[in-house]
Amino acid sequence: MLTRTLTVLGLTAGLLATAPVASAQYGDLSPNILVESGPSDNPEYRRMVFVKFLSGDRVSVNYKAYNRTEFKQVPNSTPRDVLSACANGAATSLSEIKSFERAEARAKRSGKKPEIVRFCIKNVQNWEGGNRNKYLDPIFEGLPHAGSLK
Repeated sequence: MLTRTLTVLGLTAGLLATAPVASAQYGDLSPNILVESGPSDNPEYRRMVFVKFLSGDRVSVNYKAYNRTEFKQVPNSTPRDVLSACANGAATSLSEIKSFERAEARAKRSGKKPEIVRFCIKNVQNWEGGNRNKYLDPIFEGLPHAGSLK
């Protein structure tokens, strides 16, 4: 299992859980996460999402999800340069994430296969106070809420 304490709250009503919340001295900040969305390796699902909690430019824990409620911890396979670009580069803006949501909805309607897209989420204030939903719900839009609703 994990060598450090990790709190996973799960996805309820489309809400992704987070790793440990930043300490009080820093306020309510998001963890540093790299979220990857792309074609599913399971033919029953259109796409899947990987959620990678970063510690510097290393992955501390990595989850794969086909739907909004079932997350499976998996080994990381993201290239080091991608992790480093997220850790050391600019964060993805909320407007970029919402733009992805609209583009993905159009692609799904037109029958296009999903493309691999990466989002670097870090230092988002008011994370537990509402911004977690604002940032993650658009990425998970279109994924079923549970495995039985494929």
